[in-house]
Formats: sequence, C-alpha cells, structure tokens
Amino acid sequence: MIVADCTIIARLIIGTGDVTGVESLWDHDPDWNAPALWEAEFASVLMKYERAGVITPVAAATFAARALQELSEGTHHVSIDRAMDAARRSGCSVYDSYYIALAEELGAKLYTYDREILRRCASLALEP
Repeated sequence: MIVADCTIIARLIIGTGDVTGVESLWDHDPDWNAPALWEAEFASVLMKYERAGVITPVAAATFAARALQELSEGTHHVSIDRAMDAARRSGCSVYDSYYIALAEELGAKLYTYDREILRRCASLALEP
C-alpha cells in the first residue's frame, strides 16, 4: 500500500514524461491511496493539458474515467484538522499536507515528484 500524490497519478494515467518509475511502482504495488483532493488536482492537470492543446476533451474524459476507476477503492477523506496539523509540522502547503496526513494515517510511504515534499518529509516521502 502506498499514498500517491497527483504528480504520480497524473504521470501514470496521462503518460507524460518518464513513466518508467511510476509504471514500476504500479506493477510492484497497485494498492494506491490518495485523499479525495486528488480528483480536483487531477482535473486541474487535465484542463491545463487540454487548454495547451496537448490533449483533446475526449482524451481528458478518458483519462478522468481511468483515474477514477483505478483509485475508486483508494480515495480517502482526510479531515481539515489533520491536514492543517501536517502542514504546521512539515512546512508544506495544506494541499500537499492532505497527502502527508493520509500517508501518516495509513502508515504508508508517500510517493511524489514534488521536490518540497521530498525535502521536508524525507522520512515519509519517496520518488519512484
């Protein structure tokens, strides 16, 4: 079981950049978890790519459906209090702290490409 932030989810689902690490991670442990916030962040990534002409609206809908299917069992509610507590302790943004709080709650590693999370949460966060 792992917690995957949106940088990891997007790379796996959309396939941008070097996907070797995330595909290997998925093959090794497909039990991915994320706070419900991932859906809004992922939609934002899809819209960014759509507006830039990188993907079509049809592709965005396909990617969204695939992501929802893959993470349907692993989407969790994280309380505002837990996220803010994690933000206070880590110094990360509250958005990032939702992922940090969930990883702490589940006793799982947090996988990310976010340099700040990797630096501030070295004992918890890993890059694939």
